[in-house]
Amino acid sequence: MYKALIIANEFPPMGGAGVQRTTKFVKYLRDFDIEPVVLTKDHPGGLTDGTLLNDIPSGVSIHRLKAYDTVNRKGVMRLPMKFIGTRILSPDSEYFWYKFNRKRAEKIVREEQIDCIYTTSFPYSSHLLGLHLKRMFPEIPWICDFRDEWTNNPYHLDSIYKKIKLKMEKRKEFEVTSNCDFFITNTPLMLKGFISDDPSLAEKSVFIPNGYDEDDFRDSEDRRDGGERFVITYTGSLYGRRNLDEFMEGLRAAIDRGHIRVDKLEIRIVGNIYEKVVNSYAEKYGLKDSIRSYGYLPHKESIQMLFNSDVILLVIGKGKGSRNFYTGKIFEYIRANRPILAIVPKDGVAADVIYETNTGKVVDPEDIEGVTTVLSELYKEWAEGRISHDPNWSEIEKYSRKKQTEALSDIFKNVIEMAAERSRK
Repeated sequence: MYKALIIANEFPPMGGAGVQRTTKFVKYLRDFDIEPVVLTKDHPGGLTDGTLLNDIPSGVSIHRLKAYDTVNRKGVMRLPMKFIGTRILSPDSEYFWYKFNRKRAEKIVREEQIDCIYTTSFPYSSHLLGLHLKRMFPEIPWICDFRDEWTNNPYHLDSIYKKIKLKMEKRKEFEVTSNCDFFITNTPLMLKGFISDDPSLAEKSVFIPNGYDEDDFRDSEDRRDGGERFVITYTGSLYGRRNLDEFMEGLRAAIDRGHIRVDKLEIRIVGNIYEKVVNSYAEKYGLKDSIRSYGYLPHKESIQMLFNSDVILLVIGKGKGSRNFYTGKIFEYIRANRPILAIVPKDGVAADVIYETNTGKVVDPEDIEGVTTVLSELYKEWAEGRISHDPNWSEIEKYSRKKQTEALSDIFKNVIEMAAERSRK
């Protein structure tokens, strides 16, 4: 059995969407003759979900390197250090974690007798640690996995601080892409963008989408619990372009036209979202009695909230680059067997998933009237007791986390065997 060093700065008990992909890979790699060895950071606090540790197989070696945390720091230095971490450090707030733990990482590679190294971002500092190890151990193949774009990330393009650092980060990004042995993204359009920036990736890359884990759904109850209310649920984060503005504008128009009764409406917001953000929407759109905020919930409880709904809301945001990615939760949405209202770029990868799986309605974020129309139609169907939903389950099953782990394990084996062949020559 080969040993793979999995470098993932974000890992349980840290909570949130960023840990899901790596956690599921670690859960299933042994099924395909790969022994995972995890290198992560000591969890300093912040978003926590201890239930995710249940996915980690017994005996998996986990090395938690010292955290040099600038975001979750407590005390009087919290705000200045958070500003430094998120605005000034390059490429991100985990720069010190990468920089000061390099020797420890080298020791782990030697002691664990690692056959290949896998790094995943965000944060991009994980790839810088992989780059360092590749230079120290050139014979060990290194696989890079990008869950989000780096310099072409649309959310980063909105930041003046990122724009200032763009040239420097472009150089770092190219060092990573040109030196890795294999390259992975989670969407085809994202991969296309990376290849455009670095054509050398064309011969050593693939996309492996995010997905859902059937085990996460086994104990869930397939029941709506809104009673006399039409329940729309949103789970996840809200930041930057990813907001509820277009949804709220379309909803308010549907209410004003008499297509939706506000006293029959319940909007549930689940995730690590500031209460003041939810309250501002309630105030602005006259929905104080219709919006409920649940905060961050353990992963399986969040999934149950999907089953409790009549409609699930998906938002991506608009603007340059938004068509290139989808949020990880889209795959749990499509598995939850509820109609999805997807306010996403109509020519983007998120829309493609909804179309292929026949799991909802897609409306472009620029089309507020379209949002109003679809919401009105869904409400009318619900009120008449005939809300329609006919998913394509054969397409949905393609996004199984176990199948994706099998694809990753094949990559690991191929690069390891190719490296061994080179060493024999």
